[in-house]
This record gives sequence, structure tokens and C-alpha cells, in this order.
Amino acid sequence: MEINENLQAERNLKGAEFEKEGNFEKAIEVYEENVAESFKGNHPYDRLATIYKNQNDIDNEIRVLEKAIIVFEEITLEDRLEGLPKLFRFKNRLEKAVHTKAQLAKLAKQKKSKL
Repeated sequence: MEINENLQAERNLKGAEFEKEGNFEKAIEVYEENVAESFKGNHPYDRLATIYKNQNDIDNEIRVLEKAIIVFEEITLEDRLEGLPKLFRFKNRLEKAVHTKAQLAKLAKQKKSKL
């Protein structure tokens, strides 16, 4: 599959426009297309992770962050050093999201046992 980087950049711009309009469903749709194509930039991963976090959709937040880590590990292996700080940032965000998910599961279990 050939990747059209101009189309990916246009999607990122369109996603940002949708966000400004408050149309998060459409923003998710266009960002997800870039994630599916392993876009080699941080924008769609950052925005999707944030949108999903704000929607309390931790599973999708984690999925997107895991994909970002895979992409930025490849970028770093290609000797593109600008990828390294972003890789560490995505790993840190993933760690926080996984911790949040574990805490929520623990709270749900406690609440269920009290019933």
C-alpha cells in the first residue's frame, strides 16, 4: 500500500478543524485513518489519545498510544533522533493510562463487592 503523505497531512488539518468545531466523531475518523497507515508524525496519536482520554475511553487511548510507540520505535531505528523524545513521551502516557485503567478496575471491583 502506497502512503500519500500529502493526504495524511490534509487529514491532520481536517481533524484539527473538526475538533475546533466540536465534531469529535469526525476528528476521530480522520485521525484513525492516519493511525491505520502508521503516520510518521505525532499529531494524530497525540490528538486521538487526548480525545479518547477526555471521553473516558481508556481502551482506545491505550491502543493509540501502543501504536504510536511502535511507529516511533521504527522512526528511532531509522536514526531519526527527533523520534526519541516523542517515543519516551508516548511510553510515559501509556504507563499513566494503564495505571488509570487498573485503578478504575480496582474501584469497580470494590464497589461491586459492597453491593
